[in-house]
Amino acid sequence: MIEMIAMLCATIVITMVKKQKMPVFGQLTLTGEKALNWLKNGDEITAKIIWFCSVSALSEWNVPEWAKEKGICALIFPINDFENPMFITQKSVLKILEAQCVVWEEAGASCSIIGTKLQGQKMQIMFEENQPVFTFSRPEGCPTYAPYEVKIVD
Repeated sequence: MIEMIAMLCATIVITMVKKQKMPVFGQLTLTGEKALNWLKNGDEITAKIIWFCSVSALSEWNVPEWAKEKGICALIFPINDFENPMFITQKSVLKILEAQCVVWEEAGASCSIIGTKLQGQKMQIMFEENQPVFTFSRPEGCPTYAPYEVKIVD
């Protein structure tokens, strides 16, 4: 009898564990993962939040296999919550972005580490006001893998 009650209690506890809520509105992929926008020539985004993390920390996002080998990446979340974040793996852009985040942190921007070590931690910088605008471009006629030019307007 005690064993049955213990099993019943264990079953109840397991069913009561809060499941991570997926967004109701928001673009999901066919596999149910959150969608990302890839960096393209001429892209412009006004940042609300920037994450730096390992690609493995983005398990709920639709990250392709080739990007999983990249190591560190960045996500730039736009002001509009209904737009997809921009996924950045290009080293040339990451260097510029990281250097600018250091400047913002020294100037008092809201910076934190979110997530757990088990799931993967993300370094986050949040802009409550004076959100920066990023413009990414490549010169005409440049090779396919030429580095992006990054323009940042605070």
